Amino acid sequence: MAAEERPKPSRLPSHFLPDREVHVIISTHSGNHEAQSYYSDTLHGYLTDHVPHLELRKNYFVHTTTSLTSITELTSKLFLFNAKKGVKNTIILLSGDGGMVDIVNAMTTTLQREVDDNRPPSIFFKPIIVLFPLGTANALCHSAGIIARDPLKVMMTGRAKPLPQFEVRFSRAARLVADEGRKRLEFNEPGFPEEGKEASGELGYYDPEGHVRVYGCVVFSWGLHASLVAFSDTEEMRKHGVERFRMAAGQLLEEGHVYSGTVKYKTERGGEWLVLQHKSGSGSDADGDKKHKYILATLVSNLEEKFCISPHSKPLDGTLRLVAIGNQPSDTAVKILTLAYEQGKHVEEMREFVTYHEIDSLRIDFNENDEKWRQICIDGKIVAIEEGGWVEVRKMPTTGVDGRRVVELVC
Repeated sequence: MAAEERPKPSRLPSHFLPDREVHVIISTHSGNHEAQSYYSDTLHGYLTDHVPHLELRKNYFVHTTTSLTSITELTSKLFLFNAKKGVKNTIILLSGDGGMVDIVNAMTTTLQREVDDNRPPSIFFKPIIVLFPLGTANALCHSAGIIARDPLKVMMTGRAKPLPQFEVRFSRAARLVADEGRKRLEFNEPGFPEEGKEASGELGYYDPEGHVRVYGCVVFSWGLHASLVAFSDTEEMRKHGVERFRMAAGQLLEEGHVYSGTVKYKTERGGEWLVLQHKSGSGSDADGDKKHKYILATLVSNLEEKFCISPHSKPLDGTLRLVAIGNQPSDTAVKILTLAYEQGKHVEEMREFVTYHEIDSLRIDFNENDEKWRQICIDGKIVAIEEGGWVEVRKMPTTGVDGRRVVELVC
């Protein structure tokens, strides 16, 4: 992401015009903690050179995070307020996927609390986000082609496009896993949590039916993927960068746990729930279709630079795709996931073992006694579902009363 010898664009992109507030967010805890040095050494000078008089404007601001909730608080108190007042915001986000998820969740959750229907207010200027890959996996940047095309070039020549989202709804006793797995935080509703207990900030809320709702824009998972994210989320493991996921996967595959629960899906809004039927030997006994290795629903193609889990996904196309592996031996699972690192060859070369297709919704009813096997992953955040609990995921449509796309991404 060096800034040398890049040609200046002939004119400013619309997201840098003088009528917009420009906010830089430096996420100090993301990835290898390089956001501050990248801003100081590269981005600051590049902006000064390519966006004339930016720092002389009264509407240019730099924010440095001081806690894991800084981006959420900025969004709720500033960006959402501006959007509803008709103020145009451009957010230059030096973060991983988590920063984007914090913005999406804070905006959507707060809007849901404030209005009876699902639509943004009539006056609502979606913030435009320029994302720089300063996280660990950087799935959004890889999948949207930002890294391949050079983030600085994309910032000056890219176009803002609505960011697709999905909604996750789960049973009331679900809790957010925090502090390297040591804490369980309650979600938010008026008068909730109980006095003296910690809450999850702006991640999620209780709907009128008493169910928790959370929003994502990258990936939902249960099984091997969710477990490896949860198990690798420690300060010691984070030192290994993206390699920590492979390390955790190796340990989990050696353990060989098979996840138990009923998985259903819909192919269209309002359609019937279909029980997931795994391929090739996964249903060799009466409970075969209740045994799973890997359940994942994704809006993106790549979860890492070379880990192409959904090769048919296109940048920001809004398509939710299911990737599922049944009760396969660990060596088969390893082969499948290894082929995902080879430009997504697993969906063709191992298609007799992999379920892969477009869906609208996904539901899981859990049948696990141990909580660690009931943990789900929503864009890197881990939620523990209570024993006998359930979770539903659904793609958010682009228009209509259910249409929610609260931000735009430059790509």
